[in-house]
Amino acid sequence: MDTKRLIATLNELLSKELASEIRYRTHASLVTGLYAEPVMTRLKEIANDEAAHADKLRDRITALGGQPTMKVAESDLIPAQEINRILAINLKDEEDAVTQYKRLLKTLPHEEGTILYEEIEGIVEDEQEHTEELRRLIGR
Repeated sequence: MDTKRLIATLNELLSKELASEIRYRTHASLVTGLYAEPVMTRLKEIANDEAAHADKLRDRITALGGQPTMKVAESDLIPAQEINRILAINLKDEEDAVTQYKRLLKTLPHEEGTILYEEIEGIVEDEQEHTEELRRLIGR
């Protein structure tokens, strides 16, 4: 993958991470019911993870000579108020993120000490952890 295309792909993923952070924080504020507090707390923690992913992507884009986007993927800003719907929306997003990041990993050189590869690999691990946790919360 050429550098220009790689930067564009990273910027697309960055816009999705920005949207994910917003969505998680908004959903956390809307959770109600018996289990609201622990779910709200975990959604906020995941929002922090998404913000950290965005920071990593910004750094890699800049290291490649690109300009990090400030656009938010509006299609990923899906509103919800009922806890099962909130969890389902975020689970779908996490599953999609795992797929997108794994696809990107296949195009990157994997040599010892390749920062970009290692950063993306770490993000995949986080997204997989989020997926597993959301599945448990939903009861799947």
